[in-house]
Amino acid sequence: MRGLPPLLLAGLLLAAPPRPAPAADAELLKPLNLGKVNSDKDEDDPHVAYGGLQLFYASNAEGSWAVLASQRKVGNQPWPAGKPFADLAGKPECRSVFLTPDGRYPQRLYFATNRDPEKDEERGDNFDVYFLLKQAKGLDFTTPTPAHTVCTAADELYPWLTPDEKQLFFSRKDKDGWNVYVAKRASTKEQFGKPVALDFTPDFHHATLTPDGKTMYLQGKLDNNRWGLFRSTLAGGDWEKPEPLTGLNHPDGPTGDRAPNLSRDGAFLYFASDRPGGKGGLDLYAIPTAQLAPKK
Repeated sequence: MRGLPPLLLAGLLLAAPPRPAPAADAELLKPLNLGKVNSDKDEDDPHVAYGGLQLFYASNAEGSWAVLASQRKVGNQPWPAGKPFADLAGKPECRSVFLTPDGRYPQRLYFATNRDPEKDEERGDNFDVYFLLKQAKGLDFTTPTPAHTVCTAADELYPWLTPDEKQLFFSRKDKDGWNVYVAKRASTKEQFGKPVALDFTPDFHHATLTPDGKTMYLQGKLDNNRWGLFRSTLAGGDWEKPEPLTGLNHPDGPTGDRAPNLSRDGAFLYFASDRPGGKGGLDLYAIPTAQLAPKK
């Protein structure tokens, strides 16, 4: 599928085991670089909140990972440069945010952090999934709380909740590599149950799902130890083998394309890439998912 003209694409976006990379001469889609959000350092883990007016992302511009938030007033404005998100500021590193909808309380903000559970203001030696809780409109978020049934001595990152908030997808770095897990619960008043690993080859991870829960985008390994973006569909209760987004994955980025994150309506895919033409390091990009539809 051919990409939309650059000006039209910009307008649309503002409104809202190793596998081969695509050949260098293949026709590639042209995602939109998010401009002022990016710098000559790494920007990673994009997450657009419900409503499309707030963009969270991770930055290592100060030498360690911290969460920044970009806020716009209406959906046809470009994203301004992000500012440090005060609720997650401190010595421990924080990244990979997921925020549940505004107006639905208690509201939860999930994230990954390497804070030491016994010394909250100090860094530990692994990342765990935590959340903040806001009980009502106008109140502050509460103290960070670990998602106890999810946390282990391994690294856990990249939380993603289904719209009903009864399924929590996340990634864990096991001995064989990164894997996608899902933890379920019967109601939002309960804790999540014991996580179960999805039946993917190791190193497919960082899952993001469409609103109907039937399509998953995730990152996986390409050639030369690079990352690429993949898609899997749910069929008969099982997730199919992820297929690479060959029209989107760029062959020339040293790190590649990673950190997929869908807008809440599923219309746009945000991701990080060090493809040519960026500002340096990993930059954030977005593309309409309609351009990623499988060829029939």
